Amino acid sequence: MESITKESQSIKMEKLGNARELGGYVSQDGRKVKRGLLLRSAKPVSASENDLNRLKNDFHLGTIIDFRMSYEREIEPNPQIEGVNDFWCPIIDEDQISANVNMTSGLKPMNTFERLKIAIDKGIVTDKMYVNFLSMEQGKKGYREFFRQLLALPEGKALLFHCTQGKDRTGLGAMLILSALDVDESTIMQDYMLTNIFNENLISREKQMLSQYNLSEEEMNKYLSVMDQVDSVYMQNAIDFLKKDYGSPKGYIIKELGLTEKDFEILKNKFLE
Repeated sequence: MESITKESQSIKMEKLGNARELGGYVSQDGRKVKRGLLLRSAKPVSASENDLNRLKNDFHLGTIIDFRMSYEREIEPNPQIEGVNDFWCPIIDEDQISANVNMTSGLKPMNTFERLKIAIDKGIVTDKMYVNFLSMEQGKKGYREFFRQLLALPEGKALLFHCTQGKDRTGLGAMLILSALDVDESTIMQDYMLTNIFNENLISREKQMLSQYNLSEEEMNKYLSVMDQVDSVYMQNAIDFLKKDYGSPKGYIIKELGLTEKDFEILKNKFLE
């Protein structure tokens, strides 16, 4: 298999953050994920006009899946791209979050130390966060719709899935579809960790901003995990949970997301070559 690098996975956008694809990864039957069909990114509001034109014309984008919460969509709505369907598939239960933290002060775009601290102190961000996303009914509902749209995607069209930073809710989405395509766990983890390479400059600036607060290394990493960095422990906890409770990620997809063996075959025929 070709090595997994920023260069091998980038879709070469000008402004769209953490923009890459799942193409080239190898399934256990030896087939590869087709190039240019399964795209992942941060919020598209940052995309340049040229980025949007490339998504439409070069990738033949047919569907956008937005995993964000309602207020995130309201503040920074997705750009309208002619001929592209935009499906809202929220993963986080906003009522549950609201019970823990005032939304207006706690979870607006996280650009201040105080807001980060609220998210951490209230237990919204922990290394078991992904387990919560997968366990909550809202998370199951969102990922169920994600797979519905993957199954319905027209031939020759691409699908872009994203959240805000394109790393947590999006990272879980990538783990689930790659698991459905029988891509091995090591590849899934490498894909997840690519965020730290794509966001290298952002993370460097955020470290500088946080350095004034005299944080320990552990605290620093926790704050960065709210922002633009990923930590393998978060994803490993999620995968371990799926293995323990469902036998495997595919077991979860069958039991909680409702896919059948026939659906898996449709996905493989659509996305593997």
